[in-house]
Amino acid sequence: MTIDTDEREELTRRSALVALIGAGLAVGCGGSESAASGSGTDAGPGDASNPDGATATAEAAACDVTPEGEIGPYFADDSAAGFNRGDVRSNLDGTSTQPGVPLTLTVNVVDADNGCAPYAGAQVDIWHCNASGVYSDISSENTSSDQWLRGYQLTGANGQVTFTTVIPGWYAGRTTHIHLRVRSTYSEASSTTDGTNTTQLFFDQTFIDTLYTTVAPYSSEGTNPTTNASDRVYSQQENGANQLALTGDDTNGYAASVTIFLPITATYDATNPGGDGGPGGGPPGEGGP
Repeated sequence: MTIDTDEREELTRRSALVALIGAGLAVGCGGSESAASGSGTDAGPGDASNPDGATATAEAAACDVTPEGEIGPYFADDSAAGFNRGDVRSNLDGTSTQPGVPLTLTVNVVDADNGCAPYAGAQVDIWHCNASGVYSDISSENTSSDQWLRGYQLTGANGQVTFTTVIPGWYAGRTTHIHLRVRSTYSEASSTTDGTNTTQLFFDQTFIDTLYTTVAPYSSEGTNPTTNASDRVYSQQENGANQLALTGDDTNGYAASVTIFLPITATYDATNPGGDGGPGGGPPGEGGP
C-alpha cells in the first residue's frame, strides 16, 4: 500500500503553514499526501547530526493554534536521561524492539506568541501503543519494566526534533493516535494528570483501515471499530486538525511532520473525559486514553 496524492484533497489552514516550513519536510497536519520512500532513521533536522537542517520558521501572518487533547492515563513522566532519544522502538537497553511499519515523525515547535519563531529548548514527549494496542511502562498493562514507544527530545535552535517509531495499533474505544506533549521547561506541567500543552496526532481513515487488514502484525488485530469520525477526541480537535499526512510505503516505512504552536489551545473538553465511547481512563478493551 502506498499513499497517493489524490487520496485526500481537503487542506486545512495548518497544512498551508507547514508548507512554508523548510524544504524537504513531509507536510503534516491534514495536508495532501504524496508517495515517496519512507525512512527508518532518527537522524532529522533537529538532531546534532544535521545542524543545518530546515527550521520551523513560519510567517507570522500564518501563525495558527494547536488544539489540545487529553493526556490520558498512560502518560509517564519519562524525563530521565535514558528516555532522551530519537529511536523509541525498543526498551532503553535495546531489547523488545516493537514490530510494525516504521514511522519517522518530525515535530516542529514554534512560538505563537512570538511570530511563530522556532522554539528552542522545548521538551517534546511522544508515547503510543504498539501494534497490539498495548502501552509500555504501565502496571495495568503488565509492562512496568518496559519503555518501548516512549521518549522525548529537546528542540534545537531550529525548533525541531525527529523520532523513529512505528505506526500504532488500536484498542477498543479509541481511534488510532499518537500522544504528544510539549513543555518549555521540565517543571511545566510535569504531573501525570495535567494535560497542559498536550495534543494527539491522527491518521487518515482509509490508510489505517487498509493497513489493519493487509499488513502484519496489524492484520492479526483487524479493523479498528472506532473510526476517526466516531472518536470524541478527534472530533473535538477541529475535526482532526492534527491528522498526519504520510509519505512512503509499507515496506520502507512512512514519514510525516507536524507543527506544534505553543501555547497549545485548550479546546479539548476535559469535563467529559469518558463520553461517547471515547477516552476515559480504562485499559485497552475498556476505553483507554
